[in-house]
Amino acid sequence: MLSDPTLVPHHRLWTPWRMAYVGGSAREQGCVFCNRLDSSDDTASLIVHRGQQAFVILNLYPYNTGHLMVVPHAHVQDPSELDAGTQAEMAALTGNLTRVLRRVLDCAGFNVGMNIGGAAGAGIAEHLHQHIVPRWVGDANFMPILGSTKVLPELLAATYGKIRAEIERDIFSMTNVRVVVLAGDPPGVVVDGAGLPQISLEPDVAVWKSVLSAFSDDFGSLSVLAWAGQPDTRTTGPSIPTLSLRASGQMESLGRFRLLRDDDRSALSITDQEAVVRALASIER
Repeated sequence: MLSDPTLVPHHRLWTPWRMAYVGGSAREQGCVFCNRLDSSDDTASLIVHRGQQAFVILNLYPYNTGHLMVVPHAHVQDPSELDAGTQAEMAALTGNLTRVLRRVLDCAGFNVGMNIGGAAGAGIAEHLHQHIVPRWVGDANFMPILGSTKVLPELLAATYGKIRAEIERDIFSMTNVRVVVLAGDPPGVVVDGAGLPQISLEPDVAVWKSVLSAFSDDFGSLSVLAWAGQPDTRTTGPSIPTLSLRASGQMESLGRFRLLRDDDRSALSITDQEAVVRALASIER
């Protein structure tokens, strides 16, 4: 019981699993954000979008599922060092991302903000970044408080795939998504006709939800694995979102689909083959 009834108890988002990062054991040479910006593999770097003066990256040590950061290209420490165009772009991205995350993750709210300088708790003080943390009622439960363990409901690769697909759908106004479904053990690739299945997207429904809904009568259990589209987000034109999924359960009958094994994949188009390679790599990591 509080000794002073006028005091209001603090509410905390407990994050003990981030100690490997905060303690320095996960540090790398140079600036983490500049290193990611210079990379040619945005999927490996967890970059979900590159803008003109800022980019969006999934946090490798998230406070919560879907924890994104909006980062200026410029290597600066304080918002006062940013030009007006960069500030405007970061603000616009923040608004768009909260809308995307609500659709993808059904979150109930957000923590949005910056820690400026080490004294304010910035883990990477030398390069300014803004956090967008999705929140759900009751998400900071007894596990991190008593067990020093944070329960995250899915792997980063799956979260990345869901968010990346949603962002690309919005940018390019795409109405379809290409899907790599891996089924069986060892995994084969599900094909529809001569190529990978393409699913029509439902308006105002997350890409990954449209996919699972479209396959609901075909597979007993289906889950999102990862992004299987082009690794680089710096594409200049429309690129159909591509997700990889894992099917489990009985595979004796695939109904309207066929299952291709390794030796049969050469019949697919080059683009489809590349997507399959990326999908298979995601289950080998």
